[in-house]
Amino acid sequence: MKTKTLGIIGPGYHFEKNIISVLKKNNSIKISGILRNKKNNFKNYKTLSEYDFFKKKYDFVYISCPNKLHEKFIIKSLKSNYNVICEKPFLTNDKKINEILNLSKKNKKLIFEAFMHLYHPAYDKLKKIIKDKKIGKLKYVVSNFRFPSLNSKNQRYKKNLGGGFFYDTAVYLISLENYLFNNTSLNKKNIEQFNITKKIDLRGYFVIKSKNFNRFYFWGEGQNYTNNIELFTKDCSIYVDRFFSKIKNKPTIIKIFDKHKVKSIKIDKKVDHFRNMFDEILKNYHKTSFQNYHRYKIHNQLKLINKLGHIKI
Repeated sequence: MKTKTLGIIGPGYHFEKNIISVLKKNNSIKISGILRNKKNNFKNYKTLSEYDFFKKKYDFVYISCPNKLHEKFIIKSLKSNYNVICEKPFLTNDKKINEILNLSKKNKKLIFEAFMHLYHPAYDKLKKIIKDKKIGKLKYVVSNFRFPSLNSKNQRYKKNLGGGFFYDTAVYLISLENYLFNNTSLNKKNIEQFNITKKIDLRGYFVIKSKNFNRFYFWGEGQNYTNNIELFTKDCSIYVDRFFSKIKNKPTIIKIFDKHKVKSIKIDKKVDHFRNMFDEILKNYHKTSFQNYHRYKIHNQLKLINKLGHIKI
């Protein structure tokens, strides 16, 4: 495979902690430029001004800047003829989603929202268990993404940067609706929700009720760390801890509680879902079906967020 060039826009803590090491080990990707306002922490890479960054040619850009700037750089990247990989949330409103979708389609470029948990074998295994229906029909689902308060200077507490913990945690729970349960519509009459808000969304929950099964989602900061999903049928439950965010070098375990028996499925701790995600992109980014799928999923994610009422768009 020919080496693909990659430009990085606004690499933050997540990028430095989880992404840069994966890219360095991937011989199919070469970092060719970094757009960053703060002091450069990457000794082997030159930081470029916005003007100089967009003068260069890249196969891909990876957008890791504050949420509020995503829209600007997604559009600018597509107009520059780059494939776009963007950290969640892809957008915080849908004012320009049609422009983005049209640019992506016109230029035959991929737009991709980086939900890394979708590329871990635990996700694939859980999806297969649900599809097989050997455990019976789902009755209800409980999922959490909650953690203690962060340093008060963290950008998530800054409204002017598009902060808030809805975008940081609740969007993962909404991705279950979009990807795991393939939900394309929500009736507001069947939604119960609550969120604690000062200047930004801090924590809350939403309950989605349907004829098939109900979902109970809890999210936000200022709480005990909880990152899991549990699915219940009439006779059993399936539990996965650390479902959204994994601990390096520790296996992920799926536990099935069924009629007084507990079955554990251990996922190899060496699995790197960050690497899996980039491998999937590099393999398929040029395919029309792959591009259409991710355009659809990005659009649907925004629709689900809008119907849950935390974002006025």
